Amino acid sequence: MKDRSKAVLLMLLSALSFSLMQLAVKLSAMTVETMQQVFFRNLIGLVISFVLLKKKHLPLFGERKYQLPLFARSFFGFCGMCFLFIATAGARQADVALLSRTTPIWVSIFAWLLLKEKISKIQVPVIALCMLGAFAAIQPSFDSDIKPLVFALLTSVCSGVAYTMIAYCKGRVNPLTVIFQFCIFSTIAAGILMIPDFVVPTARDLLILFFIGLFGAGGQLGLTYAMQWAPASEVSIYDYAGIIFSAIWGYIALHETLTMPTVIGALLITAGGAWSFFYNRRQGEKTA
Repeated sequence: MKDRSKAVLLMLLSALSFSLMQLAVKLSAMTVETMQQVFFRNLIGLVISFVLLKKKHLPLFGERKYQLPLFARSFFGFCGMCFLFIATAGARQADVALLSRTTPIWVSIFAWLLLKEKISKIQVPVIALCMLGAFAAIQPSFDSDIKPLVFALLTSVCSGVAYTMIAYCKGRVNPLTVIFQFCIFSTIAAGILMIPDFVVPTARDLLILFFIGLFGAGGQLGLTYAMQWAPASEVSIYDYAGIIFSAIWGYIALHETLTMPTVIGALLITAGGAWSFFYNRRQGEKTA
């Protein structure tokens, strides 16, 4: 039960950090190409994970028998990140937020298919409640260009596979090793892809790119450890907290107003997360 509580806290911190990363992505989207954003997002994470691994005398790469799930985690995680950055720059944020936060549904499906995790009787209504809250909070209009919306949906599908692979590596590969392999894959891939459209960033853009990497690394650390300490299909629900955090940053940094639907959505999302948390805690106490 202690590990589950830690996983919930880390998932919330991860959502907070990723919401700050997305704010930085939005602020730099007009002057910096997507692949440069992705490159810096992973370069800083690569440095941090490398330093931590060396400090703890841990291997940089997992064992050969786990390379396939680690590659799948890296590949689908990289694709999901690129799709998210493209969608953020090209569509209404409300539409992107709704579609990109269908990830828990995909995690539940892929965890069931690939990891044989059971879908508990509480998960279906909790996910439905969280989705209802997300819909109320962001008031989607779906009048954006269809291509970015497709990218936003693909973000969730790719993230669902990536999150599931993180869960598969639980107890088999150190979380920092998982992060390092993901970051080195994404840094190299983004570095190659950004060459044709590379633009020298200004001092302002360079600072924002640094924060994209810093907050991205913080979110990645929280996410990876959370998935290692609790079932993937359970803790991924708390990613909905990112909608609340995004609403706050939008109000503070972008001068967006907090409407009543946003407040109602936040309450529904919080209620869904609390319902899942206390139900699983009672179940843990019964089996203890």
